[in-house]
Amino acid sequence: MRFRSFPLSRLAALLLTLAGCGGNHVCKISTINVSPNSATINHAAAPPGNTQQFDAFQTSAPSGCAFAQSNLTTVTWTVSDPVNVSIGATSQDPNFGKATCKNATAGPVTVTGTVPAGDGTNVVKTASLTCN
Repeated sequence: MRFRSFPLSRLAALLLTLAGCGGNHVCKISTINVSPNSATINHAAAPPGNTQQFDAFQTSAPSGCAFAQSNLTTVTWTVSDPVNVSIGATSQDPNFGKATCKNATAGPVTVTGTVPAGDGTNVVKTASLTCN
């Protein structure tokens, strides 16, 4: 019987994949970043000039967790002023994370990204958007 050599780096990657989030290794999201942190756009501009794309990123996770440093598609987006600003709330929406200024706002609108942490709780991060 002949054995093929298996590179150590591939073996390590395989073991990390198999270990993944099982056993005592807990993969959960503890913090996220929202980008940009703040933005100002002109509500009277023609599309896409009246829009701002927001993205949520995982900032830290236990070693071996696949979602570390990735753009999160599990985020749900909301805005504090849905009368003047709309946003694509979920990844099923073609405007996912894209805020559109429909009218000028008196001050900054809070854009909130909410992500399931993986343990039954949520992680929330906010940004601000001003519509001139």
